[in-house]
Formats: sequence, C-alpha cells, structure tokens
Amino acid sequence: MRVRCLCQICTCGRHRCPQGATRIYGSAGVFHPTTEYLEKYPRYGNVLPPPSLKPKQQFQAYRAKMEGVTTFKSDYRPYEVIQPPRHIREEYKPKQGKIDFGTTYKRDFNSYTVQPVVIVRPLERKQLKKGKLDTVPTYKDDYRPWNLQKRELCKQEHTYHPPTVRFGNATTFQDAFVPHPLAVRPARRKGPPGPPEEAGCGRRPVGAVRRGPSPFQGSTSYSVDFTPKQRKVCPASGPFPSGYKFETTNSQGHRLFRKVTG
Repeated sequence: MRVRCLCQICTCGRHRCPQGATRIYGSAGVFHPTTEYLEKYPRYGNVLPPPSLKPKQQFQAYRAKMEGVTTFKSDYRPYEVIQPPRHIREEYKPKQGKIDFGTTYKRDFNSYTVQPVVIVRPLERKQLKKGKLDTVPTYKDDYRPWNLQKRELCKQEHTYHPPTVRFGNATTFQDAFVPHPLAVRPARRKGPPGPPEEAGCGRRPVGAVRRGPSPFQGSTSYSVDFTPKQRKVCPASGPFPSGYKFETTNSQGHRLFRKVTG
C-alpha cells in the first residue's frame, strides 16, 4: 500500500505539513564551499593565516595636561594700542594794517571812457500819403461771385402728428412672440405597428395591460451561474485523517499516512 502525505490527502488546500528549515547543502559530512573565493582558494591543512600588521583601532587617551588655549587665542593675541599723534594747529593771529582789495584783473583791465559809434548810413525815412486807399485785391479779382439762383430742396418736409389712439404699452417682443396654447403630444405605443387605421392615432389605450403567455421568471444571471455548492468534509480536517493510519515523518517534515483497508 502506497504511503501518502498530509498535503496529498487534503482536498480543501488548508492543511499542510509543518515544514522544517531548508538548507542549500545537505549535512553529509562532506565540505561544500558556499562562495567562489572558498572554491578557488581552498584551505591547506592547519596553516594559520599570517598575522595582520594593521594597527588595531583602539582609542588612545592623551595623558598630558590639556591646555586651555584655543586657536582663536593663539592667532589673535592682544596687542598694546597706542594712540596716533595728532597735528596741533597754530593759533590764528590777525595781521595789523589796512587790507588792499585790488586784484590782478582790476590791475590789468582798467576802465576807459568810450564814445558811442556814429552810424555812417543815413536813416530811412518813410513818407506816408494821405488819402483813402481804393484798390481791389487779387483774391476778389480772381474769384468773382456768379449770379446763380438758389436751388429748392427735394426732401419733403415731414410734419409730426401725435397719435390719437391711447398708448398700449406693448413691446416689440410681445408683438413678435405671441403665446400659443401647448398641445399635449400623444404617447407612442411600443411594439409592432398596428393596422393602417391606427397608424395616425398613436394613443395608448387607458388601463390596458399586456400580459405575456408565460409567468415572469424571477431568476437572474448571477443566481443561474453561481449556484450553491455542497461543501464536502475534508478528510484531513481532524488530528488524524479518517481512514488513514499514521506511519512516520520524513526528514523534510512531511507526515506520512497509510490507508487502512477492511
């Protein structure tokens, strides 16, 4: 009789055997390198690797006394500030005597008495004639008036006459858009066209209900496609499957059962 696992006996997909930790290589006592470096560079005997000459990264405390001098204090030392010497002005002493207000301009450019220049050209004297000026200008001589008669207007004179009828207060919108009575549109009947005499009259009969030959089916596509199924009891639902006897557990963690006959 063939031995079956709990995973194979289950029909609902909810029962699984407890899986153990998986390994890449089996523990058969044979060394299997897991990296490319160990595969290319195998270890020879008990030869230890050479000691590393790299110094250990350990904190080395400074045992000397710590100075309280910062870089700012060492770079910027205080210096003695000496006030620069100031120039002392001499005391003003006014000069004794009278001030001469003469300048080089007045000394070089002296004033001279100059007479006005007499005009050599004699003055032009205008002689005015007494009397009335009787002349015709060129504009009147060139543009003389014509003896023309005045034209009569062709436009008829319009005289306003006020209306005798009382004002009705009607606008152009009211005169142009007169309200019309609304006609009720008859309802059209669905289905094949009737006789010719009923073609023009598309009125639905009042209170008439068309009934089908067969009763109405209340089933939907959902209820037809998704019908309730009868749930079967999974044989692996209990602690031990019904009709099976526990045999053993293999190295991978699968529980094996054998079917009981008779």
